[in-house]
Amino acid sequence: MSDLLKEINSIAVFGGIRQKEPLNSLCAFLRLSDTVGAAQTDVIEAYSGFVRVLYSMRSDADFSGALWDSLAETDNVYLDLVRSGGKIPKLLEIAVRKELDILTQIGNTSCIDLEPMLYYDGYVPQFKSSGVDMRDRYMKMIEALSSGGNKE
Repeated sequence: MSDLLKEINSIAVFGGIRQKEPLNSLCAFLRLSDTVGAAQTDVIEAYSGFVRVLYSMRSDADFSGALWDSLAETDNVYLDLVRSGGKIPKLLEIAVRKELDILTQIGNTSCIDLEPMLYYDGYVPQFKSSGVDMRDRYMKMIEALSSGGNKE
């Protein structure tokens, strides 16, 4: 299993994001690329499907930006506690910070990181990463929520 897929699978507090795009199609590509005996054409098609999703989400094909957009729209137990004014357990607080750092690392993935998994020298669609700091941006969103501001 690729390290990137392991990182994605380790996310618990923000686990709902795995079923949303762009992570859903990225995971489909990563699982297929890890499958022994998978046809190269299927792996390339899964990669292209992932990039197609990025273009449908953001015309600039910014993976980090698309990941942020998805994260900002995904509910989780931490967000529920913040909205309700509940006490945040220390363990949850630690998990949130660590997972946001992991999401930042995942968001920094670029096409250069994924292309070696294709074993193909021909054309494949490109995407980029603007390097969104998920923890910083999420904490600013939480702060705005806590002070009665809007979601973003």
